Amino acid sequence: MQANYHTHSKWCRHGVGEIEDYIEEAIRWGLREIAITEHVPHKNTEDSWIPWDQFPAYDAALNHAIKKYEGKIRVIKGFECEYYPLEMDDYRRFQEDFGYELLIMGQHRCGKNKEIDCFGTKGPYELHVYADDVCKGLETGMFRFLAHPDCALENYRNPWDKDCESVMRQIFQACEELKIPVEINGNGMRYQRCYPSEPAFLLSKEYDLQYIINSDAHAPEKLYDEGVRKAETFAEKLGLDIMPFLEI
Repeated sequence: MQANYHTHSKWCRHGVGEIEDYIEEAIRWGLREIAITEHVPHKNTEDSWIPWDQFPAYDAALNHAIKKYEGKIRVIKGFECEYYPLEMDDYRRFQEDFGYELLIMGQHRCGKNKEIDCFGTKGPYELHVYADDVCKGLETGMFRFLAHPDCALENYRNPWDKDCESVMRQIFQACEELKIPVEINGNGMRYQRCYPSEPAFLLSKEYDLQYIINSDAHAPEKLYDEGVRKAETFAEKLGLDIMPFLEI
């Protein structure tokens, strides 16, 4: 791995460590780029990982880190975002007014009222709502890659079945048509979750896709650890050609 484009810190409230701790770890491993992609603040919901009123302090801390490490490593401002239609104007404002040039899509809740936990217990209905929301989000053109595309398989009530295949085909078809890279997620490997799913990524080979490995680190020491190395081995086993860098 030469770059990591999916990184969290203490600011997301379920991670640990300062922004600069992650940058130092990236330098230690010889990475050339790191994107800090906290979960985007939401003005219209109470479940925002970064409370809306903490954004100015977070943005100042990130800007300070970027300036401090200028010339040593490229640090990219980004956010991990859900497709929530009421939030899209704020996402654009983060891009245009504050320089968050990398928005990645990581759908954690879905449904009209965000009633479905994409990582929680679910059946076929919830899987299909997830796929529909992901594809609608990708069609906006705002997101540079799809994080953990198969995360909805976590806590699905059945093993791989026709509904799993159907929703993953829908997602991979959209990624192919829109030229959206898909992520092989190191955090899923790290904690032995149902993603990245071998059946899903074997299916993905039927499509013309780009792949990227990211750590999805929530602690500095996880930036390039066994989870990432397992993701690299997973990609090699399946014969997936990994992008070393995003064009940003």
